[in-house]
Amino acid sequence: MVSYGIDFGTTNTAVIECLFTEHGMSTTKYGESDQPFPSLVALHAEKPPIFGMEVKKRRGQLKTDGYTIISSFKTILGGNELIPVGDKEYSPLEITAMFLKYIKSSVELKSGSRLEDAVIAIPVDYKPQQRNALREAARLAGITVRSFVSEPSAAYIYCQKQIAGTSNAAVFDWGGGTLDVSIISSEHGVIHELAVAGKRLGGNDIDKMLARHLHARVMQESGVPKSFEDMSDSERDQIMDRSEDAKKRLSLEDFAPVRLMRYGGKAMIRHSISLDEFQKLTSERIEDAVKVLYQAAQKANISLGQLDIILMVGGSCEMQLIVKRLEEIGEKYHVPVSRPENIQWAVAGGAAILSGKNPSYKLQDDFGVLLSDNSVYPIFEAGQSVPCTSPELSFGVVEDTTNAVFILVDGKKNELERMVVPIKGFTAEGLRLNASIGADLIAHVNIRSNYAERMGIETSVNQLNFSYCVE
Repeated sequence: MVSYGIDFGTTNTAVIECLFTEHGMSTTKYGESDQPFPSLVALHAEKPPIFGMEVKKRRGQLKTDGYTIISSFKTILGGNELIPVGDKEYSPLEITAMFLKYIKSSVELKSGSRLEDAVIAIPVDYKPQQRNALREAARLAGITVRSFVSEPSAAYIYCQKQIAGTSNAAVFDWGGGTLDVSIISSEHGVIHELAVAGKRLGGNDIDKMLARHLHARVMQESGVPKSFEDMSDSERDQIMDRSEDAKKRLSLEDFAPVRLMRYGGKAMIRHSISLDEFQKLTSERIEDAVKVLYQAAQKANISLGQLDIILMVGGSCEMQLIVKRLEEIGEKYHVPVSRPENIQWAVAGGAAILSGKNPSYKLQDDFGVLLSDNSVYPIFEAGQSVPCTSPELSFGVVEDTTNAVFILVDGKKNELERMVVPIKGFTAEGLRLNASIGADLIAHVNIRSNYAERMGIETSVNQLNFSYCVE
């Protein structure tokens, strides 16, 4: 049996194939140049689209040839932004569908197998409209999304053998666009998400900081007072690419040369950046990342000392300063820190394993309404199998008002969503609540008044924690 997992990333997209036989499981990585696919699309009004590594290597020339380069489209997926290319306009959904179709074709050409369905890993805070758009884009590309899984949970599943014997883990997943931290426990083949925390901070932000820093140095030395924003698109792309290369080199070395061609009016510029300079530049962002680890532990109501391991995954976790900081935290709390060998492939690998195991999903914590006496009335209780639909629940109004406020919380009374429902204002007025949790792992809640049916309100909650049974 063959299954696929996709880590659809802001800067790179990894695909793993799992082959399950009577002798065990083997995995195969799919990307370009032994790396995940760069999440890049180049569109032209009259020429065929170009994708991935070819766009990354030929970005400057493609722009000169009239192509529009689209990057980070994962972050705008589900939105209404349109990208003009000649006389046409493309939505983020259309661009994503084209990119996934390219990946599907590339994988099938190399593997000889059909990539017809997959589990796709997503950030912990990926919004309902983004999940729906990603599912639709995959469908248009010929891929059925079997289910979604949070990126940290997928990484944990992939690394289970490596961290065998541990019960409580913090998965620190820092990629190109987002930082996700999950506190996870495991017992008897069931993986429990105790808490998740995230931040829109990734390797792209670090690259931009370094690019601006290098630009300022170049302008200072040349005496040309030209801002980063005033540089041409090709010049900004070039210095961003060189900054990314320098960042990667500084993950292994103490010094990185930087060479720019035809930048700021000069034919060639040679510069360099030291590890010490890079770490001083990025130290504030590193501390912002560390704070997310503490936030996740606080939400799980545990101390870092109760962890058995901190697992680091994602390309941004290769930076020496974040490794040093987490190892310092590990030493302080007597918790080992582990980085898998295939750090950029772990998330896709876990998604592929889930796809082959046909896991069952259950709600990890209660999900309900905070009542006026500060008690929680559960809509769904912990252990509820997903997908699921609640029976219709009835509530009353305790005071004469034209708005009824529903506070949706988890079992620890953490507020997840606040719904303000317009009502007629009768104290005898009844309110009906209907809810469901779908395969997208999102709770959909609808509340309407008995007297004002048309004045109801709907919302979606994407901050739920789940358990995965993978055996």
